[in-house]
Amino acid sequence: MIDKILQDLIAEVNGARAVIFLDGDGESIAQAGDSSVDLKFLGAWKEIHFDHIKEITEKLGLGTVQAVLFSLEHGNELIVPVVDEYSLLLVLSPYAGLPEAMSGVQKAIEGLKKDIS
Repeated sequence: MIDKILQDLIAEVNGARAVIFLDGDGESIAQAGDSSVDLKFLGAWKEIHFDHIKEITEKLGLGTVQAVLFSLEHGNELIVPVVDEYSLLLVLSPYAGLPEAMSGVQKAIEGLKKDIS
């Protein structure tokens, strides 16, 4: 079921290149999309950044992190918490629409929450 949720996310979001579902240690649970992207490495690396951002945000009393967007020359990487220590990293082309991506990610999160609980 998780694989289908990820494949649907890639299919439904214009400009989505790849997606990976991660545990709290940055380990891959499932992934879909462009196989030329080293998602396991990228996911582990972004999970470390994400944890630091969440930690800093908490220490500063700025609330809960809902998403982090890494905007890069080759495109965007959007990481969002799912539940507990799980997160979802979506790799997007530079021309992908972020509102559409966030909508697709929210739909995927709902499915993932049902699947893992």
